[in-house]
Amino acid sequence: MPRFLSEAWFARLADELARVEPDVDAPPLALGQVVTGAPGGTVRYTILVGRDRVELVVGSTDTAAVTLVEDWGTAQAIVAGTPVSELLGSGRITLRGDANALLAGQAQLAAIGRAFGASQRDADPTGPDRAGEP
Repeated sequence: MPRFLSEAWFARLADELARVEPDVDAPPLALGQVVTGAPGGTVRYTILVGRDRVELVVGSTDTAAVTLVEDWGTAQAIVAGTPVSELLGSGRITLRGDANALLAGQAQLAAIGRAFGASQRDADPTGPDRAGEP
């Protein structure tokens, strides 16, 4: 069982994202996520969904058009199934960048969501240890 946000969890997410078939009619989407206060420190990653590929970039949000920023407790709430829209509405997640990219990328977001959900199955929500190991 990989720990949430560990190297093993990211490998599992990358495997799930490799199965995603992007919507070729939808605009590309570069969605970043920053989780502050995680057990191993701040975690950053970006999911790039193009017309013909999906890519995971761990450790950076430099290429993200829009980035979701939340603390560790909020990230755990997402893993537990709390809707992101609820967390956005309550201010527990903040957006950086082009919020319109989220609106334009609804089809791509749905595909990312399915891959993200699959990567959560049997994941240990306690997160990476201090050394960042699974």
